[in-house]
Amino acid sequence: MLDRRRLRDFDVGLLLAALAMVAIGVVMIYSATHGHAGVDLSHIAQRQLVWAMVGLVAMVIAAFVSQDTLDALAPVLYGIALLLLMAVLVVGVGKAGERRWFDLGPLTLQPSELAKYAVIIVLARYLARRKTRLDRPIRLVIPLLLALVPAALVLREPDLGTSVIFLIILVPMLYWAGVRPFFLLLLMTPAISMLLALPASHAIAGNWYPWAIFLFLLGALLYVSRLFIVDKVIVFVTCTVTGLMGPLLWNRLADYQRHRVLAFLNPEKYRFSTGYQLIQSKIAVGSGSVLGKGFLGGTQKKYAFLPEQHTDFVFSVVAEEFGFLGCLIVLGLILFLVLRMFRLAGQVRNRFASLVIVGIASTLFVQSAINIGVTLGLSPVTGMPLPFLSYGGSSLVVTLASIGIVLGMGLRRMEY
Repeated sequence: MLDRRRLRDFDVGLLLAALAMVAIGVVMIYSATHGHAGVDLSHIAQRQLVWAMVGLVAMVIAAFVSQDTLDALAPVLYGIALLLLMAVLVVGVGKAGERRWFDLGPLTLQPSELAKYAVIIVLARYLARRKTRLDRPIRLVIPLLLALVPAALVLREPDLGTSVIFLIILVPMLYWAGVRPFFLLLLMTPAISMLLALPASHAIAGNWYPWAIFLFLLGALLYVSRLFIVDKVIVFVTCTVTGLMGPLLWNRLADYQRHRVLAFLNPEKYRFSTGYQLIQSKIAVGSGSVLGKGFLGGTQKKYAFLPEQHTDFVFSVVAEEFGFLGCLIVLGLILFLVLRMFRLAGQVRNRFASLVIVGIASTLFVQSAINIGVTLGLSPVTGMPLPFLSYGGSSLVVTLASIGIVLGMGLRRMEY
């Protein structure tokens, strides 16, 4: 049980910001589904409100779980997450052949949402218990595998956007654990190599010229570095292999995933297919101007020009109805939450707790950045929900539970 004297350390600001985001989310989902081209979808907002209540209960429960208990449960949570990710590939349901959710009758469960935080917890446990410095690329193999295995399973669903999250959150957690920026750069070189080798268009062959230049520059950098020879060989060989696999993986992506990337590069060319969402989203954002069209006044969402407006493109509804000012409020709340968490991560004395908070803050920031980037046409459409705002029970409940974990760790910030 928590010592009552520690309640003075309770982060009221963090809690209020999270509750404000939940309230905004419910209101915007109601607006996005109200009078939707003559179809009554008001039950969607009601279901989100129910999920919000469940999420608040999960947040309170999570706040009472001690960091020692969470540390001890990390391998179990990670194992359960992997089993769920494998099971959903067999019995899961989704759109157009996807397998992302468990159908539980009136409810659905998306295991990838749970898996993100299981990975954060198990990574925090591993990094907190390391006795030797992570000052060699070969010593980063285990944390990389811990993130790569669930990422590969999620990619099989297929869910490219969520799979990338597992690898992105690894970087800030490693940095917080003391890994030098140079080694983080080396950790990212295989992904850079793969991206540069991807086909420039519909072609099957890779885009080999920039890839060859990259390998040359990487080789020169490794040659002048003070790394052990075995580390240099591992990095260079890994980048070569991932680059060669780039075109293969590109052609193994689902058609709609490749089309989303191509539509991002040239939305007008695909304005009647995969580029339609990006174009309509930018119209909605631009039409909101400074103050917006007012609550329930958005025409892009009212006449169903904007697809997925209560899920992936809910930020576009915010921009259309509340304008630039509304966007600033949402962005301000997100940044407040993230910065508050990073400040708290620097205050807690327990290394495991500090790393967990950094992982949760990074996940919130990265997901928000990707989703908002999509709505503004700065990123390919990924299907990434906006935390707190997008419709979805699994996402909302797990996100609120993660806030509860952070609040609980804040109360125990003086414990080692």
